[in-house]
Amino acid sequence: MALNEFDTVPYLEEARNRVTYAFTDKHIFDKYLQLLILGQVEIQEALKQVMQLRSIDTAEGEQLNVIGRIVGQERELIDAEMLEYFGFDGYPESQSYGDLENTSVGGFYYSLGTPLTGSVLLNDEQYRLFIKAKILKNTTFATPEDFLGFVKFVFGTEINNVLAEGDAEFTILIGKELNSFERALLTYKTKYKDFDAPFVPKPVGVKINYGYFPTDNYFAYQGAPGAKGYGDVFDTSVGGKYAGLI
Repeated sequence: MALNEFDTVPYLEEARNRVTYAFTDKHIFDKYLQLLILGQVEIQEALKQVMQLRSIDTAEGEQLNVIGRIVGQERELIDAEMLEYFGFDGYPESQSYGDLENTSVGGFYYSLGTPLTGSVLLNDEQYRLFIKAKILKNTTFATPEDFLGFVKFVFGTEINNVLAEGDAEFTILIGKELNSFERALLTYKTKYKDFDAPFVPKPVGVKINYGYFPTDNYFAYQGAPGAKGYGDVFDTSVGGKYAGLI
């Protein structure tokens, strides 16, 4: 996770290096030094937090709410029905446990009393995606380059593709395995002045299809960088995965 750079000054170490020989290794005098520089250390830590814990990727709770209000994106927004939750086999729309090796599976835990319909409060992880999307929507011209920049910024992917389908239609392939929440976001819409406002900014009259593919293990024909070929029914270790459409 990238953080804003901050040069920390080792005040206590500098103070100890300036102590005369007579006071070296004196426990009481060292405590006195710590008291002298305590205020500087606390101010420095506060400045560091202002720089590093108030960014989108590090902010939490009310800090993240402030960023959301600045860009015009409130935390209470989404219909709970699009949030796939964890539940045991047999419950409608419930999802399984997550997988450390595959972030595309698993559902969110719901706290006791959390409503399963209507508007709910996004957690910090979900809210960050909406804030990032809103920042791009505030500044985009909806060009192909803007779409690729949107996907890279919001979903944190370096390899993505835009495929022209013709007749004002194109497909965006995102270079990662998307979890259920990320897949739902790509087709999510809110009402804005009687119009449907999509999560992803797009030109009027243009149809967008969405898909995803694993960049390190995907199927494609010869010539595609890093692609793998057909699989083998007798050897499951060969072949790449097909891109998934949403």
